[in-house]
Formats: sequence, C-alpha cells, structure tokens
Amino acid sequence: MIAREVITDTLPPVKSTDSANLALNWMNEFKISQLPIVDGGNYSGLITENDILDATDPDALVGSIRYSGWDSAYIYQGQHIYDAFDIMSNLRLEILPVVDEEGMYLGVITLRDLIRYLDGLFAVREPGGVLVLGISQRGYMLSEISRIAESENAKILSLYLAQKPDSSDLILTLKLNVEDLSRVTASFDRFGYQILQTYHRIDNSEDFRNNLDALLKYLDM
Repeated sequence: MIAREVITDTLPPVKSTDSANLALNWMNEFKISQLPIVDGGNYSGLITENDILDATDPDALVGSIRYSGWDSAYIYQGQHIYDAFDIMSNLRLEILPVVDEEGMYLGVITLRDLIRYLDGLFAVREPGGVLVLGISQRGYMLSEISRIAESENAKILSLYLAQKPDSSDLILTLKLNVEDLSRVTASFDRFGYQILQTYHRIDNSEDFRNNLDALLKYLDM
C-alpha cells in the first residue's frame, strides 16, 4: 500500500497568512495538535500547538511563527506506507502531509489511518493464536515454516520478523488461524525451532476487538 491510498482530506490546512489563533482554534475543534500549512496548493510545512503557545505574539500570522524542521515532515504520494510509519514515529506526528512530485498538497495520513492499516496487516481482529519462534539467520526458511504450520491445519495470517537484541538470531512472530496451538508448537519443536512464547485469545478475543474499536473512536473524537 502506498501513501496516496490512505489519504484523508477531512482536516483543513492553514495558510501562512492565517492567524495563529485561527490555527489554534481549528486544532481544538479537530482535537489535534498539528496542522499542515498550504499556500496556493503547495505544501509549506507544519505548524504545531506548541509553536503557537511558545510564540511571543499569539496573534501573529502562521507564516511568521518559526516551526523548525517541520517543513520536511511530509511524504510523497508514491512512497510505501511503511515510510509513513518511520517518519511519523521519528517526528512524533499525529498527521503526515502527502504531496505529489511537484510538492502540491494532496491531504494527510492520520494516526487513525495507520492503526487501521496495522489492524488489517496483522490480522488483529481475526480469531486465532500467536506463536513466537527463535530462529538462527541461517535457519530461516519461510517455505519450511509455512509447511510446518499447514501440516497441522494451521494457516499463517500474518508474520513479523525482528532481530534479537545483541544477537544475530531472529524472532519470528506468527499469527495463526487456530486458537489451540499445542499441535503446532509440538511440530515446530520437533523440527528444532525454539518456542519463545505462545498467546491464546480464546476468552478475551471479543474484549480485544472492543478495545481496538474504543481506541479508534477515541482518535475520532
């Protein structure tokens, strides 16, 4: 998925010639602390609530308030959504402006958009169990891992691969479509895989989905 597929245009940008107070009012109305600055259709940067509150003259124009470094807080429409995660995490953004190749403003990606994407990417709402394996880099073969799971009538809904801290070994997290992982873990154990953790959500899966819905509603408030 690329950035332009996750754009929302429900948040209004401000202009450099708008008052900082107007920007602050819109932030309060939409319950966010950042807004894009767009002049003549071109993206000019971000202004934040802290920028305005720290300004010596809160009645000043948006363009006269220094928003150091925020002019680089954007993503091109053709970049992958993973890049959006990286930028928003590093800059601690609630919104990420999206521009075309000429720098024209197209809209923003919101934190809610990213949570929805993660929901689908990691099959959060799908019933099943989570299995965490420890694997050496040389021993990582996705085809074999998939075959072992499917031999026990389990399908991989999502997976995440990370490196162990201070080690060349890998940690593989599998979301499977079965809740009883006993046969799957026994099979991986027979093939020499290290079982680090297992998670079952048999009793509280509905609670988990309700909590996720509550978080999304909170971000919409």
